[in-house]
Amino acid sequence: MKTWMAMAAVLALGATTALADWHVVADVTATDKSEAREIVVNRSIQKVRFECKSGSVIVMTMWVREGGAKTEYRVARQLAPGEKYDVELGQVRNATAFRISDKGPGRYKIGVR
Repeated sequence: MKTWMAMAAVLALGATTALADWHVVADVTATDKSEAREIVVNRSIQKVRFECKSGSVIVMTMWVREGGAKTEYRVARQLAPGEKYDVELGQVRNATAFRISDKGPGRYKIGVR
């Protein structure tokens, strides 16, 4: 019995750690009009997660700004409530901000790690 409880505790701790390493940088409300928005990041990142919370959201492009330099990532995804989509950046980026083009109506969160 004690072994089973110890294993359950280790699995729960591992799952909590996996979720805890995401940092939410924005909670965005997208309108039914196509928009581009700036989001401050100011951290080293390697992956970006878009998570739809309500409605339906289309994320078209994401520009990662590193000071004056910028890199475009085409996302081109429509997300339903509860759906997540991760964008691998290919290497660690010292991101200062994102410029994201989106369309709703809906609400989504942007997480980084």
